[in-house]
Amino acid sequence: MLKFLKSLFQTPHFPEGARVNLLDEADRTVSATADRVDGRVLTQTRQGVLVEWPRGGLRWVSPEALCQQA
Repeated sequence: MLKFLKSLFQTPHFPEGARVNLLDEADRTVSATADRVDGRVLTQTRQGVLVEWPRGGLRWVSPEALCQQA
């Protein structure tokens, strides 16, 4: 139970190579912008997550703004 509660306050971590989508800031749903769907995580640091987007190049993104694809 304590482990679960602690996990609610941790910054999400994405492994290298993980496929991610950018969440819409307003309602936290997957962004409708095709440029920010199906990105690949290159690395994660204190600055954020470096994601390579298929159409949008490289971009640093906050971990809280991403969701991992299943």
